[in-house]
Amino acid sequence: MLEQQLHRARTEERDLEDLVVEQEQLAGLDLSRLEYIRVRFHKCRFTRCDFSRAVFYESIFEGCDFSNCSFLDTVWNKSQVNGCKGDGGKFIGSRWKDCVVTDSTFRYGNFSKSQWSRSTLTGCDLQEAALAEARVAGLEAHSTSFLGVDFFRTSLKGVDLSDCQIQGITVSESLQELRGLRINPGQAVDLVPLMGIQLL
Repeated sequence: MLEQQLHRARTEERDLEDLVVEQEQLAGLDLSRLEYIRVRFHKCRFTRCDFSRAVFYESIFEGCDFSNCSFLDTVWNKSQVNGCKGDGGKFIGSRWKDCVVTDSTFRYGNFSKSQWSRSTLTGCDLQEAALAEARVAGLEAHSTSFLGVDFFRTSLKGVDLSDCQIQGITVSESLQELRGLRINPGQAVDLVPLMGIQLL
């Protein structure tokens, strides 16, 4: 169904709007440079698919697997990602505004140079992901794993990670990324190795 809708959208140069795409398995599809308006993807599996430069407005990904797919320079506005698997996904340059992401995994995902505004991550796993040179001032995170995440040149000022896992994160030698970061007292121990200090 989605392949037919894609062909029609490209032929007629129009957006994909008010669709429900359910339990489809799609491989190698070019889903790039399209606008998805109020589209709900439910329990779909995407393999080697390219969503680059796509726009998602009031759309929902629910119980989907889009691991290792490309979402370069995508725009997400008032959209939701719930219970999805996006391990190894390429989200470089993506922009997230008024979005909610819950119970999803993005291990080894690349979110470098992404921008976050009034968006939340809850119960997610971003272990070993890259968030380098990103703008995360508008990101709210709860019960999310940032184990081993690369925050190089990403200011964490004002970001509250007090109920998240932050062991092993990467920042620059100056530690400038950590200025203004909100953590709980126990998490301070996790940041000690970044200062070259050994606790005995």
